[in-house]
This record gives sequence, structure tokens and C-alpha cells, in this order.
Amino acid sequence: MNQLLAMVILSSCLSTTATAQQDCTQLKAENESLRKALNITKAIKEVSADKIEFKLTKVEGNTKSQTVTCTVILTTTAADWYINPQIKSIIDIEGNEYLLKSATYGALDYGAINLYTDVPIKCTFTFKGILPTVKVIKLFKFRYSHRAGEPYSVEFRDLDIDWK
Repeated sequence: MNQLLAMVILSSCLSTTATAQQDCTQLKAENESLRKALNITKAIKEVSADKIEFKLTKVEGNTKSQTVTCTVILTTTAADWYINPQIKSIIDIEGNEYLLKSATYGALDYGAINLYTDVPIKCTFTFKGILPTVKVIKLFKFRYSHRAGEPYSVEFRDLDIDWK
């Protein structure tokens, strides 16, 4: 009888241990997924102005298309509103200026950027005609206006290009 009871307890402990190990493995996988999500939004440079946080998260070059894409995540602490971006170009350390090829503002590729209180919106700006020999962007000036109509801008300087 004692042996049977000991076997039942041992079996129960082994089953509980196996379940705990499986739960631990699942938690580790979830933690890794969350870490990756945090790295995606990790800022290279960050600037705040006009109740908007501008996080530059990526400056990536494409060697085949000779383009550089800057990814910026915008978050406002103000009430819901919009801004009108007016980005035209970037400048390298030798003074060469490269024109904007395309842009996306969330799901849109034109018009205003709708900002909602404490909700991040991802914007990408792709610039053309940049050779892989260019390693640093000296200036990426993010110009914009909003309801008041006044022009505003924030600057990102000395940006290393991650060529792919």
C-alpha cells in the first residue's frame, strides 16, 4: 500500500514537473517574441517637439536599388490631430543632396499623417540615387505643418546607413 501511494505521488510529481517545464518553454518563447518587438521600435535617435515624439528606428540602404529608407515612428501626447509632412531630401557628409522617392504614413502613401493620442504610427521615407559608398547621412530634416499652418521641423544628424 505504501509503495502504491509512493508511486502515485512520484507519478504526480513527474507529471507536474513536465507540465511546468513545458510552461517555462512557452514563457521563454513569448519573452523572446516581446524582446524582438521592443527591438523593432528601439530608436537610433529620438527628438520631441510640438507634443510629438519622433523616433528614428532605422536607416537602411538597398545596394541594388541605390536607395536609403529612413523609418520614423511618431507618437503624440496631444489630443488627436494631424500633421502635413514636407520632407524633400537628405544630405550626406560630402554635401550631396538626395531627393525623396517615396513615403508611407501608416497605411497611406500620400496626404497628412493622422496622429492619435499615445498611439505610434510608422512612417517610411525612401530617398533615391544613393551609392553604397555613402556611409553617413549628415542631415535628415523632418519638416511638417499642422492646423496652425506654421512650419515646424526636427533634425536627425550623423546617421550611419545600414547597407543590405
